Amino acid sequence: MMWPAVAVTLAVSLPAGYLLGRIQPARRISDWANWQKYDSSMRRHSIRWWAMFVVLSAENLGWLLAHPVQGWHAWQHRNDPPPPRSPAPQINPDWAAKRSARIPDHTVDEEGQP
Repeated sequence: MMWPAVAVTLAVSLPAGYLLGRIQPARRISDWANWQKYDSSMRRHSIRWWAMFVVLSAENLGWLLAHPVQGWHAWQHRNDPPPPRSPAPQINPDWAAKRSARIPDHTVDEEGQP
């Protein structure tokens, strides 16, 4: 029967899946590739550059396959100008005087006792 094959497959795949989940090789490779972008000593078209390029391209293509609508929307708006900035906050020069006039002094009670 097939039951021994299923049992062996489960006995091998469960620990392997657990181990891969703990090690997270895809996350480590992605982090490595993202750090390589900022290495100024890396020469273009070296082995390391190609490895970084392949990893980041696969990451981007995977995201586009998983989120096609958001990817198309981002592509349409890739060259849009930044939104206008909000106006700077206005600071009242008399804020300290108005604040002290509003807040009563509770350090001394009505009989003059602290």
